Amino acid sequence: MAIQEVTFPSSNGRDTIYGWIYEPTQPARGVVQIVHGLGEHSRRYLHMITALLDAGFVVAADDHAGHGKTSTESGVWGDTGENGVTTVISDEYSLHKLVRDDHPDLPFFMFGHSWGSMIARGFASAHGATLSGLALCGVAAQIDGVETKLDRVGLDAALAAGPGTASGEEFVGQIFEDFVSRYTDVRTPNDWIALDPDVVADHARDPFNNYYKPMSLRFVHDFVTLYDQVNAPDWYTSIRADLPVLVLAGDQDPVANYGEGAYHVANQLEASGHRDVRTHVYTGYRHEVHNEPQTRADVESELTVFIDGHLQ
Repeated sequence: MAIQEVTFPSSNGRDTIYGWIYEPTQPARGVVQIVHGLGEHSRRYLHMITALLDAGFVVAADDHAGHGKTSTESGVWGDTGENGVTTVISDEYSLHKLVRDDHPDLPFFMFGHSWGSMIARGFASAHGATLSGLALCGVAAQIDGVETKLDRVGLDAALAAGPGTASGEEFVGQIFEDFVSRYTDVRTPNDWIALDPDVVADHARDPFNNYYKPMSLRFVHDFVTLYDQVNAPDWYTSIRADLPVLVLAGDQDPVANYGEGAYHVANQLEASGHRDVRTHVYTGYRHEVHNEPQTRADVESELTVFIDGHLQ
């Protein structure tokens, strides 16, 4: 395995994005770009990256603006800049082009988790011709906090009244307010992340995670705007009808409406004419099915089989 650290300017005009390209020891059969979720960073996917490398795939991943090493170097956490909705999609396209320079002929796949599933869905709308397949994990759909709890009028007013860089924690709290309400064994407010307490604890102590740092008003607004865009009815017709899609979630995950959101996305895709859609909802598991010790090998197998089936 060879690892290349890459940097490139963010489209927000402020940050330098840090990313990594992982090369397998064997001749590569394809490329997988991993798009991480809210408040975390790309190296939390090392277990998956290793499995993909062993299967013969190049893997590319970066730390988004306001996240991970990108934030460590810039000093700005929980804020993607003035053009947040377009920034994260444009930055993923910049990484895509970097990998394409070295691997112009390999089939290209994208795996997005949580907020990353939203970014990946936006990418598929804007740059879908470059993809051979799209995998959505912990898919963000039918989130009750976004759709019914969030004070959208108040968010817009707060954003108009002051600097967008001010704290948006009041509105973040509304989005995540009831995320553990269905559980009987709650230890922390973030137990929705995983069933395994060690995964939750690891998430909390990771210094490259920024889920526990304030997020800016404009970031919250941009997050909700992107959520609305990729869950609108016209998103389903905005991507190629022949683009294969894999949808993964846990049935105890509030981000995916306890599995119902995953089925909704798959059903809407099929209703829009997409015939190559596979859905796997894991019974009894929460948000990070790709990190749960009991499910991560199966998730990696699902992803590898999905990619293998669409290499041509």
